[in-house]
Amino acid sequence: MNISELNIIIQNRRATPAQFFNGKEIPDDMLNQILENANWAPNHKQTEPWRFIVFRGDAKEDLGNMVFNLVVSEYEKGNKVDPGKADKFRKNVQKTGAVIAIILNRSEDELLPEWEEIAAVSMAVQNMWLTATSMGLAAFWATPKFINLLDKVLELEPSQKCLGFFYIGKTNMDYPSPGRGDMNEKVRWVD
Repeated sequence: MNISELNIIIQNRRATPAQFFNGKEIPDDMLNQILENANWAPNHKQTEPWRFIVFRGDAKEDLGNMVFNLVVSEYEKGNKVDPGKADKFRKNVQKTGAVIAIILNRSEDELLPEWEEIAAVSMAVQNMWLTATSMGLAAFWATPKFINLLDKVLELEPSQKCLGFFYIGKTNMDYPSPGRGDMNEKVRWVD
């Protein structure tokens, strides 16, 4: 690959909302490559703090229903959660080819500050996103407001935290670029 090809992949990466996905399955070899590239993200002290839970097929529907039922239950108990958002989550999950829970797995000795571990997980997600883009797939990272309720649904360990869901899918149309502001306004050179 040359730099021009890399530039095109980076500039074509989009945060495509799941409402534009068509629900077609993603082949295993593509998902495996996406996850393998996530595993090559940089991380300080080789902690590799990323973990992923992949939901496909009927498991997507199960996830959507479990989350919806949990949020409705919390709402009925008087907690400030929005069942409408959980219903949107349930519908969006069904439109994806796969949905991947993004998990921060903190080392027990907390060798590094949490922000460094979150940054490493974020870089793993960027690797996933660029890989999906290079494959012609759409992707979106969503962090629902009720994310803190999902530890039991996702069967997380005490040292783990869900940082959101990575939707991957195929679309029937290209999502437009929001563009970027002038880079020269964001850089200060010191020689």
